[in-house]
Amino acid sequence: MLLMRDTQWSPSRSARDTFHPRMSRSLPLFLTVTLLACGPQSIDAVSCEKEPCLKAGAGGAGNGSGNGRPVEAGAGGVLAGALIHRYSFDASPDGIELVDSVRGRSGALVGAVYGVGEAAGTVLLAGKDSNQYVDLPNHLLDGLKDVTLEAWVIWAGGGTWQRIFDFGEDETGVDGSRTGRPRSYVFLACNPEPRFAFEQPPARSAEIVMTGATPFPTASLTHVAVVINETEQQAALFVDGRETASTLFSATLSDVYDVNNWLGRSQYIADPGFEGSFSEFRIYDRALSATELATSFESGPDASLQ
Repeated sequence: MLLMRDTQWSPSRSARDTFHPRMSRSLPLFLTVTLLACGPQSIDAVSCEKEPCLKAGAGGAGNGSGNGRPVEAGAGGVLAGALIHRYSFDASPDGIELVDSVRGRSGALVGAVYGVGEAAGTVLLAGKDSNQYVDLPNHLLDGLKDVTLEAWVIWAGGGTWQRIFDFGEDETGVDGSRTGRPRSYVFLACNPEPRFAFEQPPARSAEIVMTGATPFPTASLTHVAVVINETEQQAALFVDGRETASTLFSATLSDVYDVNNWLGRSQYIADPGFEGSFSEFRIYDRALSATELATSFESGPDASLQ
């Protein structure tokens, strides 16, 4: 899969400092190079329409976290004070497959591949029935009431119900199983509009859902965040720093038994895998404000946080 993006560039600053996820919505996503659904490998992005063609995060200095993305002070240190998990999709030199640079809850790639060259700092997923996804540790939601889940992705389009993230279980409650009907979950899908859903046991009870008003962007780097605020019984969905949907959230995250914590894979076995790439995934232990999410969007996926 060839993933190309058109970034802003200022010659007076480094690529990491100048990258912002504001880019052409007409940028084509070339799919002439197909990812094979086999073991992990590296893929080069081999052509660009503009120079320099840089993925934010490529060429950055490491900080000992194994992913080359420092967890340092940002403006006011507000986001870092709430940040509890950060996955940044750089190949780790110490053998850890997918580093959590905040709390060390590292994950693994399943069939997925890291990009290299201009695609460095991403993980690429072939989608459809390739069974390529990112497997995060179990129970990342334990003890959380107010939470923000944030990602930067490029979606290649395709079939509905492709998951950006899906945390939960099937009726067996067994780690990794999706042979039974999903019992509890919290997910975000491209449907093709961004669609959030929350299900608490018993399954088949009414879901809590919210859906964006417009289709999820394709072929360009997109910032997306779900904010769950149990304290105020509200949930909200943000795309590129702007709120696009909200709903009453009269439930509790503790009802989700999250033994299947996946990026790019659904609890429902019939749903296709996510086709595209991830540049960053974060979890915060509070409900970020609209202003904070707008700032995070402007800062981009490789921002230093303190």
